[in-house]
Amino acid sequence: MQIKPFLFPVLIIISLAQGCSFSYSSKSSSNSSGGSSKSSASSSSSKSSADNEEYQLQVIGYTSAYVTTSDFDRDAFSRGISQIATANGITNWEDDEPTMIAIGQALKKSDITGSVYETYKAEIANSDADRMKLIQKGYEMKKD
Repeated sequence: MQIKPFLFPVLIIISLAQGCSFSYSSKSSSNSSGGSSKSSASSSSSKSSADNEEYQLQVIGYTSAYVTTSDFDRDAFSRGISQIATANGITNWEDDEPTMIAIGQALKKSDITGSVYETYKAEIANSDADRMKLIQKGYEMKKD
């Protein structure tokens, strides 16, 4: 089987995401259970809007590539998003509004609909109602 050249960047991103090990995902889970969802807005608000937009584009690109090329594995997906977030100074991506909105935009961009969309939304948000609302907000605002 021959791999198409345009798939190399996607495969590299996915390989990096699945091969990297971060203690961050377990830390962010314990942080989010503490109810600190409002404090994360400051983690991205101190960045310039251009930096924030670039970060969101990275999240959209990664999420789109991941959901269209892999069986969904929340832990592997979380590691990839954690890597992008950490590189951009985001300390708690799971409760970061721009991150969740970008994920919603990526799901729309990838033409994920219906029950598949609802499953991704619940899995990525870890069934947290506030996170699911932000993903929905991003999904609804993305223009085709």
